[in-house]
Amino acid sequence: MKKLAIAALMTTFTLAGCSSMGLDDQRTMVVEGQPMDVKVVNINSFEVEVAPRKAVCDLTATDGTKVESTCLQYRHTYQKNFTNLSGDIQGFTYEPNYRYMLDVRQEAVADEASGMVKPVWLLNEVISKTPE
Repeated sequence: MKKLAIAALMTTFTLAGCSSMGLDDQRTMVVEGQPMDVKVVNINSFEVEVAPRKAVCDLTATDGTKVESTCLQYRHTYQKNFTNLSGDIQGFTYEPNYRYMLDVRQEAVADEASGMVKPVWLLNEVISKTPE
């Protein structure tokens, strides 16, 4: 019980520290072809479809330069167009030529070096894997 109380206290201090450090938790994303400002928050569960092929995309390196790479393409069940995912889904191993339905969660992780909060996706469950 003592360990649980200490863990709860540490979590409280950590969260209070993040909120008082003035980290930027706003992002501009393209949704249905329109740029929108969104807040990065924790989401316990949501479903996404992962396309059978990756797309060519530009990623920003740690020094701020643009680097050409390949990115997973995903869409939410209510969207018709795919969006490039500029990171990976932790715990998920992508295989080309398969269409996936995934249950994932998002955690807002503070990057103190850049002063920003970044979304990190983690795999909850592979719902389906269909060959294309």
